[in-house]
Amino acid sequence: MTATCSAGAACRGARAAPRRRGASVLVVASCIAALLGLGACGGASKGSSSTSSRTASQSSPAATLEPVAPSAAVTQLRWVLGELDASRVPDAAELHAHFSGAFLAVAPPKTLVAALTPLAGQGLALAGAFAGQSALALQAELVGSGATFRVTISVSATAPHLIEGLLFTPIAGAIDSWSGVDAALRRLAPHASLYAGAAGGGAVHELNADEPGAIGSAFKLYVLGALANAVAHGRVSWTTPLAIRNSWKSLPGGDMRLAPAGTTFTLLHYAQQMISVSDNTAADHLIGRLGRAAVEAQLTALGNRHAALDEPFLTTREFFALKLAAPPSLTGAYAAAGDAERGRLLAQVDRLTPTLAQAAKWTAPRFIDMIEWFASPADLARAISALVAASARPGLAPLRQILSINPGIAFDHATWPYVAFKGGSEPGVISTTWYLQRRDGRAFVLSIVLNDPRRAVSTLAEVSVAEAAAALLAKA
Repeated sequence: MTATCSAGAACRGARAAPRRRGASVLVVASCIAALLGLGACGGASKGSSSTSSRTASQSSPAATLEPVAPSAAVTQLRWVLGELDASRVPDAAELHAHFSGAFLAVAPPKTLVAALTPLAGQGLALAGAFAGQSALALQAELVGSGATFRVTISVSATAPHLIEGLLFTPIAGAIDSWSGVDAALRRLAPHASLYAGAAGGGAVHELNADEPGAIGSAFKLYVLGALANAVAHGRVSWTTPLAIRNSWKSLPGGDMRLAPAGTTFTLLHYAQQMISVSDNTAADHLIGRLGRAAVEAQLTALGNRHAALDEPFLTTREFFALKLAAPPSLTGAYAAAGDAERGRLLAQVDRLTPTLAQAAKWTAPRFIDMIEWFASPADLARAISALVAASARPGLAPLRQILSINPGIAFDHATWPYVAFKGGSEPGVISTTWYLQRRDGRAFVLSIVLNDPRRAVSTLAEVSVAEAAAALLAKA
């Protein structure tokens, strides 16, 4: 949910660009980065999601000892780790001095910085000897605060040996039980909660499943519910046109903010963008068209048992204004106010215009327990289950497609032929909710909410735990 790399469409799937001289192919790999935020690729704040990159040709495991004299690959890896450990962000000139032109053509400097920021400040250190090593390529295992990663790096054959491939992969470790999942989540954040169960009811496992927490962009499930309800009652249709308004534009994620005022899209398009790439401008246009009250009504309709915490229901523009642009006196007054007073204060908030420059400075949690959207994992499980079930009703079939455009992480299609997903994040907040239909026809829901008011939560580490939990559900 940060204004950095959490909703870029490029993170949804692999993109390839041929390398010059025919050596190999540079790939920007898919990841959960595109799904979690109110952000878009291109910022530089820590705590955002990430995209990894690698070369298709990687040396096979061979030597396992670090050389006495550092190789070119070792030297570049040490530079990368030093930059990640530092508090500053390298500028474009520095990146061009260390990464090849072919690499930066696929992952430009701003995108690259946003891709690596989840790893910043984790104190990543070499866990053992290098593997698969040559002078120009190697693999190593890195241990950081709360997570372990495998890094693969390759560099060009000629000086200055620029980086041509770089891949950080989270290592889940031996998480093969629900107690292991719980322990891993508790290590990631002081507020750790999870619901795993059959779609429609019947828990398989719970960890503080009914405790509400900040959920970031997962609130967009309730906006989608309001749209579906309006379609079901004939107030709008999926093809109803809606013009872009400057007053409803928000910060990224998503690119609908770039469309000129007056440009018309269907409500279906707004919904697809809101869910698949977490487009904030799309969400705010739907809230504006349907009405704040209609979205608030869906909190209860979709089973949120903590609906009062989300009233008045913020637009993303209001959310950013309060956290980025408002003077401390206004932010503090809003945080301390009751519902009625908050409604009056929103008139002041709506006059503010949050900027990308302000968002770039957002590196630590801000008011995540007071200015946010809130739900428990059980609430989110009920919401996504209800929306998928509603897709079977006349006229609501698009719901199933909207929710499944971007599955968040790569699931084995043979095990899970249908996956629906919505996530959310900002510094200190991660939420991920999946509807997983298994090959035998049984459907499950997995929802995780992590909050830390002091520091950013590792997205990559959370995804690693979520994958382990999904593997347990595959056997349930």
